[in-house]
Amino acid sequence: MKRVTIGIPSYNEERNIISLLDSLVTQPSKDIFISEIIISDDSTDRTPELVENFAKKNSHLTINLMHHDKRRGAAAAWNEIFHSSTGDVIVLYDADIVIDKYTTAQLASSLKNGIGLCASNPQPTSVKGISGRASMFIAYWLRSVRKQVISQYTVMGRALSVTSAVAKKITIPNNIIAIDLYLQCKILEFGLNILYDDSALIYFLPANNLFDFASQVVRADIGHKQIHAYYSKFKFNLPLKIAVIEGVRNYIHDPIGALCVMICYATLPYYKAKIKEAGSAKWHTADSTKAFDYKVRF
Repeated sequence: MKRVTIGIPSYNEERNIISLLDSLVTQPSKDIFISEIIISDDSTDRTPELVENFAKKNSHLTINLMHHDKRRGAAAAWNEIFHSSTGDVIVLYDADIVIDKYTTAQLASSLKNGIGLCASNPQPTSVKGISGRASMFIAYWLRSVRKQVISQYTVMGRALSVTSAVAKKITIPNNIIAIDLYLQCKILEFGLNILYDDSALIYFLPANNLFDFASQVVRADIGHKQIHAYYSKFKFNLPLKIAVIEGVRNYIHDPIGALCVMICYATLPYYKAKIKEAGSAKWHTADSTKAFDYKVRF
């Protein structure tokens, strides 16, 4: 039976963290055991208090809250989780997601036969508005290309699993923005393989205003450019043919979503000028992705 460390990087997640912890309590499996939950937290809101209260009410769980008084960035949180874990496998979850019933077991059990990292299938909840529809279209396009080939878009930091022994050998530089892509490269560098598990479902709330949409797109673009020289040597760039074919397929399925993407991208120059810390690992927090109504997530 694999011992699993759940790692949660957290920054001002008072609206979401308890729902995620509640969902972890009900994760069933005969093959894994959640031995600890590590929360690396930089919050200035009530997140630490909520976690401490949850831990008291659920004393059967080992919950380690590592709170810091200043914001350090997600790379620092991942590093702290990696080097503090005691499990055989680390499953990383963003604090503002909902996990499917069997996702933890699927992510953990996939790490075998030379697989060093397993990527999840992040699915958006339904939202209204131009930016929301655009975010959903992009998410579905990303899913379709992930099912075709391993690329620079395969691993998303919202949820993934990595072998603990390998993770302890990795220290992600604090200035790295695309930490998920950096981790993907490090795993390949160790001679291990990457797996995308389409059945390992997690759910997230997409950006629901133009500013938050722009901040996510700009950050992703800067993050990929920042380490382009590093990841390009692994030769897993998404083939243009697949990108176009899947784009057309998704357009046929959701032409309104495709139109919303074009509208949102047309506004990028305006909002890019308003984004602060776009090139910093301590990026703008998309507030509209935090107001998750967990009761209607499906």
